[in-house]
Amino acid sequence: MAAIEEATDVVLGRADIADALLLSDEARWNQTAADWAVFIDHGEVFGVHAGGRLVATAAILPYGGGFGWVSMVLVTAAWRRRGLASRLMGRCIAGLRARGCAALLDATQEGALVYGQLGFRSQCGMARWRGRGGSAVGVRRGRRVAAADRGEILQRDLEVFGGDRRFLMEDFLGRAGTKVLGDGANWIMLREGRCATQIGPLVTNRDTQAKELLEMAIGSVFGPVILDVLDAGAGLNPVLEKHGFDAFRSFERMVLDRAGLPGEPGALMVAAGPEFG
Repeated sequence: MAAIEEATDVVLGRADIADALLLSDEARWNQTAADWAVFIDHGEVFGVHAGGRLVATAAILPYGGGFGWVSMVLVTAAWRRRGLASRLMGRCIAGLRARGCAALLDATQEGALVYGQLGFRSQCGMARWRGRGGSAVGVRRGRRVAAADRGEILQRDLEVFGGDRRFLMEDFLGRAGTKVLGDGANWIMLREGRCATQIGPLVTNRDTQAKELLEMAIGSVFGPVILDVLDAGAGLNPVLEKHGFDAFRSFERMVLDRAGLPGEPGALMVAAGPEFG
């Protein structure tokens, strides 16, 4: 193994996506090449090269509204516990501060302890659920959001999320296999991931509407499904349990350099994912 002194800091470009995918695949995460491209094109991905390969990453994704997301903190197994994650987190925090942005992230329980020492404060919880769609529950078509509602979807996401991530939502909407069910004001998105279909965001401030949208989403897709349910969406848990889903990982949504969460947290019931918020 190369010595830590030989580890070199780099900034990733599109030519590095295949190497970045090796790291997220090793962690069994759900990111695709298109997801990595979003970070590279609209944010910044910091990395560490050692022993002729990419061994660690961390990314920032600035959003309008004075904040950005920190994610994709990955270190290959042989290089863990050698300070690389902390080293890259320092670059992420500095990079967002240089842009005048507060930092938000979704941390695992272990990560929350580390990030708490850096000044991050927990604001709410999030649980990752997994199960299967379609074949297990019977297909429900639902109403796919019309193209005419696209502008309303983007505007409502801006209001609820609290930052302008139009570039991200447009990217999702442009991908093959992406579906949005509901209407312009109350909707749920599904997109293809590396390992499973990702459900989220789910945007509504009505519990009954949220359950109906989730039922439609689960029934409209076959195969493995994952989704990240925020505290605001805790009322969805019985629906997921009914369909055989299980909650297998928990996160804490944390903030640095701001007082609390932006937007309307009560109306964001399912996240786009811990990497995107």
